[in-house]
Amino acid sequence: MSSNGSPSKNEESEEYRAFAMLLESLRKVDELGDSIQKLRVRPASALAGDDASTPYETLSSQVETNIQGAVDNVRALSSLMLDAKALPAFAHFGLLRGALEMIGTGFWLLGPTSRDTRVLRSLQATLEGRRDSVNASNELARLSVKFPPNDPVQVMLEAQRDARPGLAGRSLGAPSIATRLAAAQEFCSEQPYTILGFWRLTSGATHGRRATLKDLLEHEILESTDTEIRTSMTSGVIVVANILRHVEVYLFDLTFLLLRRAGQG
Repeated sequence: MSSNGSPSKNEESEEYRAFAMLLESLRKVDELGDSIQKLRVRPASALAGDDASTPYETLSSQVETNIQGAVDNVRALSSLMLDAKALPAFAHFGLLRGALEMIGTGFWLLGPTSRDTRVLRSLQATLEGRRDSVNASNELARLSVKFPPNDPVQVMLEAQRDARPGLAGRSLGAPSIATRLAAAQEFCSEQPYTILGFWRLTSGATHGRRATLKDLLEHEILESTDTEIRTSMTSGVIVVANILRHVEVYLFDLTFLLLRRAGQG
């Protein structure tokens, strides 16, 4: 910052480079979103075997949904940022958080080398989704009915689990999101910051936690008088570009892993 309070040339140059990086990440992710729609699971591939063991909600469809969901969040971020006259203070953190969570969940599902582990995680994610849907419907209808232990989908998923001797009787309770994202890190390339680390930061900002916002947000003085100082908060293009760059790299890692498992090289 210069002596008169305006950005220095170095700061302006750094922000310019960050914005260029941000635009490049947005472009790459948008192109990825178009190409992933052409995914085909080859019959003899590892993913085809996974799908055969998870017929109710196939593993490939779960991971593909996670990739498309992450892409959708990034595309929404693009519209939000490029159409705005100034960077939003909070809104984009929810989009980045959603993308990170979907990418990490995709790695958690697809990453393990053991088919038994992949199938178990797929069934856990499916049951979690079913339970959340039933409980939400009951809540909307103002019913106090809990998720029934004899739910037909749960019974079906338990049968799919028990069809594999190595999984018979294993719990279909899914671990926490944080646990999944921590486990996901071993299946992607090493980057300066982890999926879980950025997810925690963006979650804190999304929930309006002041300690996190203090770390992430920059304060720009808009007007000062003898009695008050008005400020606005913006995350700064450098912070956003850095998180988005990690989202881009991790998203491509996940897509390449999906293509390999699908027998597409």
